[in-house]
Amino acid sequence: MHKIIIFLFLTFSIHSFANDNFDCHSTNSELADSANWAATSIDLFARRKYEQAVKTVDACFELFSYAAVVMQEDFNAKKVKSPPSGKVSRKQKKKIHANWAVNDVSVALWTKARSLEKMGDIELAKSAYSQCIFLTHGRAWDPKGWFWAPASDCIRKGLKLIK
Repeated sequence: MHKIIIFLFLTFSIHSFANDNFDCHSTNSELADSANWAATSIDLFARRKYEQAVKTVDACFELFSYAAVVMQEDFNAKKVKSPPSGKVSRKQKKKIHANWAVNDVSVALWTKARSLEKMGDIELAKSAYSQCIFLTHGRAWDPKGWFWAPASDCIRKGLKLIK
């Protein structure tokens, strides 16, 4: 519970770019609300619209972050091994997709951290990277056919900022 409180404190302390224009409810029947939110943020990052990506993450973060923290805490308490990265079986892919909250929030935090770093806001980027690192079970699907771990990338990129 203590980790949840710290995580939520960090959430509110870096929630500085709120975007009132982003609708947190998906209009795409094939994408859940949180998946649409994460996909939109990463798409904005890919198009180098960094400030808009951060605003999109901030617009819905409070809606999905609590579920992600609870899910990750449950995995930690039960000592559940993190899902694999790379190519996986159909059965494993289904299991990974069931972790929707940690997946979508870790992707969103990765996007926010990377965007803040690109914008030159290193202190806020460090905070976002530290939040992302906590969600070790989160996996992101690469359209090329494999999963990657946002937390692992956040560790690598975050460490470069503190050296």
